[in-house]
Amino acid sequence: MECLLCNSPFSRPPTWMGLFTDRGQSPLCPRCEGGFVPAEGKPPISDWKGTPYEGALDAAVSLYSYNDVMKTYLRQYKFLKDAALAGVFSEALRHAPILKGRTAVPVPMHPERLAERTFPQVEELLVRAGIPFVPLLEKTTARNLGRMGRKERMASDLLFCLAEDAEIRRIDYVLVDDLYTTGTTLHHAAHVLKKSGARSVAALTLIRA
Repeated sequence: MECLLCNSPFSRPPTWMGLFTDRGQSPLCPRCEGGFVPAEGKPPISDWKGTPYEGALDAAVSLYSYNDVMKTYLRQYKFLKDAALAGVFSEALRHAPILKGRTAVPVPMHPERLAERTFPQVEELLVRAGIPFVPLLEKTTARNLGRMGRKERMASDLLFCLAEDAEIRRIDYVLVDDLYTTGTTLHHAAHVLKKSGARSVAALTLIRA
């Protein structure tokens, strides 16, 4: 088989399970797969103390660090629109403890960004992992936070609103996104859910920058 990330041919030892399903088998070669590094510690949500978004997030977890291999993955998945890569981290996402007892809510793209990227990338991660989710939010701006500094991001206007016909219940939610940088996106999204009646809001991201 061929690695989805570096396109190098590779093979894996045959297994009995492999005769019936490819679930749990990585589509990446051992070299690429071994380049992903688990994130150390948890995202610093305490940075938001003293802001209007203090307390919006009750907990946050990131699975991997943003190293060169992950940078290559993210570029190919998000910007080169390689949807086949959505399944690379399915096992890790599916077994993330923070999902237990919580309803997953994907962080959405703005419609303009979705048209550029061609598919909803966070939702696709959840679909491939078999994680049920509810789309409760809408992005209100296509502004690119990546071009803003830390202070500018944290002071930016609210990025989300409730989706039309969204019903927020008094339950525990977990926002799912690809990347945690300053936490602006997740704190804004959590703020909307909390103000609308959510009991608690956690966050799960694939990567922490």
